[in-house]
Amino acid sequence: MSKFRVYINEDHFNLLLNLVHQYNHERFACLMGNVEKVDEAQAIVIKEMQVFDDNDYDGAYTALCRPKKSVIGQMMQRMEKKRYSVYIEYHTHPLDYPHFSNTDKEDEKRMWSYFHNIFPNKYYGNMVLDINGCGQAVIRDWHDGKLKEFDAIPY
Repeated sequence: MSKFRVYINEDHFNLLLNLVHQYNHERFACLMGNVEKVDEAQAIVIKEMQVFDDNDYDGAYTALCRPKKSVIGQMMQRMEKKRYSVYIEYHTHPLDYPHFSNTDKEDEKRMWSYFHNIFPNKYYGNMVLDINGCGQAVIRDWHDGKLKEFDAIPY
């Protein structure tokens, strides 16, 4: 599995790390940006982030969050309006579980299929962190739909 580098503004990166310490329920955020040349290599640079607040969920629990479809739709409209080429969904695991659950994996597959039909030439990814700041991050290559890991790098 090849690695992508995803550059996230340090303030946004710290906000993502801090979200995991809100233990009452999982938290969700959308990151949007573009593929750019960084240090002679292609990388993803996050330009904008939207953290969901409590009213943006149909349901939010310690081990599950369901963002409203209308809110996800607004994020996709924003992505299209700003001409971003990358959309990454981030959520927390406020327990000690730094991996995608089976539910996460199924949600990611469904969302990728939906996303790819609307935006066939854009990247879609997912990232999860647990209370220790450990986690997984994957992005689907729009060329072949295969999963690739990525490293989130604060700048």
